[in-house]
Amino acid sequence: MDIKDAAVIATITAFVTWILSFLASATVGQIRADVVGFCFEALKVYAVAWAGNFITLAGLEQLVKRGGEE
Repeated sequence: MDIKDAAVIATITAFVTWILSFLASATVGQIRADVVGFCFEALKVYAVAWAGNFITLAGLEQLVKRGGEE
C-alpha cells in the first residue's frame, strides 16, 4: 500500500464513518435550525475521520515496509 492507496481507502472509510456516526444521528429539526452550522459540523467530522484513517493507514504502510526490510 502506498500513500495514494491510503488516501483512497481513508476517503471511503471516512465517508462510511461519517454516515454512521454523524449523519445517522442528525434530525431534520437540527438541520433546519442552523443549516450553515450543520454543514460546518458535517465537514469538520468528515475531515477528522479522514485524517484519523489516513494517519493510521500511512503508519501501517510504514510499519509493513520496516517489517519487510528486516
